[in-house]
Amino acid sequence: MILILSGTEEGKEIVRRLHEEGTNLLTTVATEYGKKMFEQVGLEAVCLQGRLDASGFSRLIEEKGIDTVVDATHPYAIEVSQNAMDACKKTNVRYLRFEREGIPIPAHPLIHRVKTMADAVDISRTLGKRIFLTTGISSVARFIVFKGEKELYVRILPIPEHIALCLDVGIPPANIIAMHGPFSEDLNRAMFRQYQINTMVTKDSGEAGGVLEKINAALSEGIDSVVIERPRLEFPQKYSSIDEVVHAVKIP
Repeated sequence: MILILSGTEEGKEIVRRLHEEGTNLLTTVATEYGKKMFEQVGLEAVCLQGRLDASGFSRLIEEKGIDTVVDATHPYAIEVSQNAMDACKKTNVRYLRFEREGIPIPAHPLIHRVKTMADAVDISRTLGKRIFLTTGISSVARFIVFKGEKELYVRILPIPEHIALCLDVGIPPANIIAMHGPFSEDLNRAMFRQYQINTMVTKDSGEAGGVLEKINAALSEGIDSVVIERPRLEFPQKYSSIDEVVHAVKIP
């Protein structure tokens, strides 16, 4: 039995590919929204929803007879990846990491690369007053410190709980853009113009995350971009090609 930690488009594709080939598998997602993505393609029977710590992963591995874990979670979900690695080490199960490749970020005076979310907040304090946040729901609370000082616009997935969280911390409804990507460069530019943005915050989330479309749109509009670099973990086996990880799963 293969366990695939999903929640990304690539994770969904890995599940689809292996399922079509008859592989005995399960996949996990953190949110109801993630589960619905599998329901839409008829794979709800192999999808489990819920957040697991290292002990939870260990129990699931033992209960389901998992022999290989494929971690296809988001590049910034390092706590989940570390928990999965710890559980695999404890249960003596093979761990394979799929991680989308990063994209070279051009050097430019308007592009500010930082290491952490805290650094992104600090440098944003020195930049424009209308901030467009594209880093997901977990970072909204960090930027709410600018309330009353700057105008914060957040682009998040259209998940009711995420919208409610934004409202709870004080983001006005008019400043919440709840949409599912991908977003083209032209659409990003239109949004920046619509909200008169002068600072955009993003993660270095690779091609699937549309990072270049955001940065290029910001550059064309003369907008500062704050780019949070990927956190680094040491993985025992890492792949950046879906073909490669699907092939590796089949090797005993």
